[in-house]
Amino acid sequence: MSSSDQPAAVTVVEGMPGAGKTTVLAALAQAGHTVLGEYIADTGVVLSLRGHPRHGDEGAHLANWLRKSTQLSRFATPVWVDRDWLTALAWSASTSGLTGRAVWAHDHLADGHLVLPQLWIILDLPPAISLRRRAGRMEAGHSWSRPIVLERLRAFYHDPVAVLKVAHPGLAGLVAKVPLVRLDAIAGPGELARAVEEAGTR
Repeated sequence: MSSSDQPAAVTVVEGMPGAGKTTVLAALAQAGHTVLGEYIADTGVVLSLRGHPRHGDEGAHLANWLRKSTQLSRFATPVWVDRDWLTALAWSASTSGLTGRAVWAHDHLADGHLVLPQLWIILDLPPAISLRRRAGRMEAGHSWSRPIVLERLRAFYHDPVAVLKVAHPGLAGLVAKVPLVRLDAIAGPGELARAVEEAGTR
């Protein structure tokens, strides 16, 4: 499947850890929207938090984004997605290895193994609040538990195209084709869910 012939309209909710992505998407599912969770098995079943790969298992994370893109080919109606391959770029931009990860994304987009969504919705959150919301449930040693790394992550999500222009201009051009809406995730879950739903159904 290529980005030009995907059968369903795809809206991806991305953003800072602790911003409320999963909570918002659960609310949208409750409201009757079709939602694809963050991590899925080969069968398409959404994995619980315990089934998520560890943060250092890069291969497992990349395989997940490819599985999710394959799964999207099975939807004929609009679908909301909890993160996609943009997360892989965000991770690398905030830690290291962005150029290599950008090549990976560009090549898989060209081969039709990844898809461009119709919209990215980015939930923004200051690093200090991200850390506070996740206190007590962060994986030990996770890079996103460090404020300086979260600052770089937030900078990437503020303008992915500008960051990618340095690492891979070709990929930056593709990413630039997708509208990106940033929402302040300070709001309570109900208010944020309404804002996300409105942004994705305009």
